[in-house]
Amino acid sequence: MRQPRLNIEATPLPADFIPSLQHPTQQILWIGCSDSGFQETTILDLLPDEMMVHRNMGNMIIEGDLSCETTVKHAVCELNVRHIVVCGHYGCGIVKAASREGLKGPWSSKLDSLHSTHKDTIDQLPSTEHDRAFVKLNVLDQLRSLRQFPEVARAAKTGSLQLHGIVYDTKTGEASRLLETLEVDE
Repeated sequence: MRQPRLNIEATPLPADFIPSLQHPTQQILWIGCSDSGFQETTILDLLPDEMMVHRNMGNMIIEGDLSCETTVKHAVCELNVRHIVVCGHYGCGIVKAASREGLKGPWSSKLDSLHSTHKDTIDQLPSTEHDRAFVKLNVLDQLRSLRQFPEVARAAKTGSLQLHGIVYDTKTGEASRLLETLEVDE
């Protein structure tokens, strides 16, 4: 039986990845982590008013999180943003491949489930790469969660909305865009 294997490619993110409109119209909803600081929102050459920022623990889309759900719906339905970026960061204190002591509720449950699903893949990597790989997996998982919003699915289907997964390296100040592929072992 073939076993699917997830392959995540990270490509350098150019500063003009999303071109600036050069006027203060919010075109991006940026979903970032509450412990990452401000720097990652400056990796794109955009005016500050072109971006609506939502931060929470682990840049996560959790069903029932009224703040996140309201923000996404407002951005898509009222502001008609063209892009939603989910940006994780290496060194995240919330998104770790190992123990998440002290983190309770749906955040911990979702991360534990994600880790359980990809444990074999993560364990095959050098131990120094476990957390970095898990940060990438979390970003991709949050993109999947975003696609469950009917408003997001409709807008993406019509081509008026694009979703992007980005990982920010707080040590180097560089960002990478995540591209997901599914490989099947024969």
